[in-house]
Amino acid sequence: TDMQAALGIHQLPRIERYLKRREEIWKRYDEAFRNLPVITPAPAAPETRHARHLYTLLIDIDRVRKSRDEIQQALHRENIGTGIHFSSVHLHRYYRETYGYKVGDFPNAEYISDRTISLPLSAKLTDADVSDVITAVRKVLS
Repeated sequence: TDMQAALGIHQLPRIERYLKRREEIWKRYDEAFRNLPVITPAPAAPETRHARHLYTLLIDIDRVRKSRDEIQQALHRENIGTGIHFSSVHLHRYYRETYGYKVGDFPNAEYISDRTISLPLSAKLTDADVSDVITAVRKVLS
C-alpha cells in the first residue's frame, strides 16, 4: 500500500546495518544453544540471502519434560518475550468448524507447532539484551 511504501522507503538506508546486526545475534544464538535439547534454524542455503526475521527453536519437549507453553511462561518469568508463530492452521477455530479438522489430522504440523518458539531478534537488541535471552533460555532448557 502507499502507507507501507511511505514507511518502508525511509527504512531502506538502515536495511544493511540492521541485517548485519541480526546476523550477529543469530550467530550468538546458534553458538549458545548448540548443546541444548533444541533444533536451531537451518543454515541459509548457498547463494541466498536470509532476512533473519525470526529465530525459532524446535524444542525436544521429551528431554526437557515441559510443554512449549510451560517453556514460554518460564521465559516470560525471566523477562524474555517470545512468540508462537507456527500454530497448526487446521486447529484454528475456523478450520475446525468449517472443515471438521481435529487433533491428529496433520501430525507433522502439530509436532512442529507444539514444539516451536520464537526468540527476540531485533537489530535494536543490545549485547546485554542478547546475553539476557541466552542466559534465560539456557536456564529454562537445561
